[in-house]
Amino acid sequence: TGIIIDNFIINFKTVLMKFQKETLVLFVNIIISFYLGFLLWDYIKLTYIDPGILGVYSDNNHNSLNDIVRYLSFILLPVLAYIFTKIYFGLSFGISVRNFLFDKTYFKNPKDTVSPIFLVAILFLIFLEFLSISFPEYKLDSFHEGQKLSSAFKSFSDNSLWSGSFVTVGIFFETLSSKFVWNIFDQISIGLTRYSELFYIFVFKISLIFLIFFLSNFLKLNSFYKNVFFILNALILNYLINYVPGIDLISYRELPIIFLTILFLFLMRNNFNKIVLLLISLLSITSLFWGVDRGIVCNLLIVIILIHLLLVDKKKDFFLLLIFIFFSWSFFFIFANKEFYFFIENTFTILKEMNYIHGLIHPKPFSGDLHSSRATKIILSIIFVTMICLNLIFTQNKIYNIQLKRIFLFLGLLSVTGYLYALGRSDGPHIKNSFGYPLIFLSIYLFYNLLIIISQKKTKLNNLFIFFVFIFIFFTTFNINFKNISTYKKRFNDFTNLEDSFFLNDQELTLIDNLKPLVKKYDCIQLISNDAALYYLLKKKSCTKYYYVWSSSSNKTQIKFIEEMKNTNLIITGGPRDNWDFPLRIKLNKLYEEVDRNFENIYSFNDWHVYLRK
Repeated sequence: TGIIIDNFIINFKTVLMKFQKETLVLFVNIIISFYLGFLLWDYIKLTYIDPGILGVYSDNNHNSLNDIVRYLSFILLPVLAYIFTKIYFGLSFGISVRNFLFDKTYFKNPKDTVSPIFLVAILFLIFLEFLSISFPEYKLDSFHEGQKLSSAFKSFSDNSLWSGSFVTVGIFFETLSSKFVWNIFDQISIGLTRYSELFYIFVFKISLIFLIFFLSNFLKLNSFYKNVFFILNALILNYLINYVPGIDLISYRELPIIFLTILFLFLMRNNFNKIVLLLISLLSITSLFWGVDRGIVCNLLIVIILIHLLLVDKKKDFFLLLIFIFFSWSFFFIFANKEFYFFIENTFTILKEMNYIHGLIHPKPFSGDLHSSRATKIILSIIFVTMICLNLIFTQNKIYNIQLKRIFLFLGLLSVTGYLYALGRSDGPHIKNSFGYPLIFLSIYLFYNLLIIISQKKTKLNNLFIFFVFIFIFFTTFNINFKNISTYKKRFNDFTNLEDSFFLNDQELTLIDNLKPLVKKYDCIQLISNDAALYYLLKKKSCTKYYYVWSSSSNKTQIKFIEEMKNTNLIITGGPRDNWDFPLRIKLNKLYEEVDRNFENIYSFNDWHVYLRK
């Protein structure tokens, strides 16, 4: 007996020393990898090839891929440090990865689920919150809001899509969103366009709640703790975005990605596979309509889903998804007719040029660069999320079935790819917008592990606890105003019927009054101004598809721009936003040469100028 005890103590000490040594080595290696990433950052300088676009990148001879390579390198170094350390201390990397990728274990639907009562209750609170909102009556942002008003007005007038407007973000964001809501209410107004954005936020909040609801089925918790998990995460996720204008932790523009994640959860459960695969295939094309950047990420994730289907030997589903994707694109090709070619050309142009047009060099982590502290915090959170995903692959843990591990890995991929948006435009708001996915991952992971620990202690809690948690959420998270709810219909009608003039400042009102007689006899006008809303305010179409000139600044695009201006007789330039980001007279130098050569100034008001063809 004494020998057995001695051996046990010796083995325990050996394991403990190995664990302490492994942890220490892992910590040191990761710190070293951060330092190497910091040093390597400045040495990653891909050759700059002038694309004929003036901007921050051209001023600094900065290749648009630099920030992407730097970001991926900064993340990859600690990941490699983690993997090599684990391999060194005896963990078989190959076996762990193979087991993770090729495991074909069928998911068994759990007996314990989140009570539908709590789902309905949370959704009801979100609905009450939506009815409580105060409608945004601030003055018009002629640049950003003009992007959604003027393109929609042109399409509303002539049914054009990409052929009528050069789309910067996505055809739905810029054109179809406002057009649809105007058609539904048979009215054109700024209020309806703003209301549509509030509605998308509402849908996004609901989508996040359903994401947590469906994900809870994969947790190894009883019904009580699943209810607690669902309510606590509903509190966190509802906090990520709100209806008040500001900088949120995540944007409603992530809707296609959240929809795809929900469909992936159904795929993991083997429920309604054919319908799920069909819906995933539709996202392949519709996500690009919603937004080119989100569409690219969405399609990248769909490729990963295809690879997953092959690895787990679901070849039938793999080919079925490929067929559905083919038919989705074919249907659009046939239905859209000539618009399909404009869509392809527009999309590839944006992908090649947009980073150079509006790119800001990403701040170096752990430096004194502007927004560096925010960027560092988010990148570190993404690395932490990645480490958790790797640990789930390496570690055999009974509380994580293979499906749950793959779901966490999918959420981890959302965190990594979600930061790509911040690399194209590395200012404070875009960087902050990318923090949502890491927070969603960490909220789910931490609450799950916390509830596992509590449940194992067999603490006697009951539904009274859930009731108090629910009351806490009601009073702290959801901004509910019963007076606003009771007057919602009247407030909606009043807001959506507000005249355009209500949203304009005195200077803009004077400008519109003076411009209307000048543009009255022309079927179309052309702006070379960042005040894109002038088309909508004057109720005039753009003579070219380049209505949003800020994104039409490459030399190649300017040449096409000039060719389309052959039938243009009246041009409006300038405005107080003319120097936003980069002076337009410098950015659009070829266009201004055309204006100076063939047009004459007939009217000026403050910073705006009207030119008539000579």
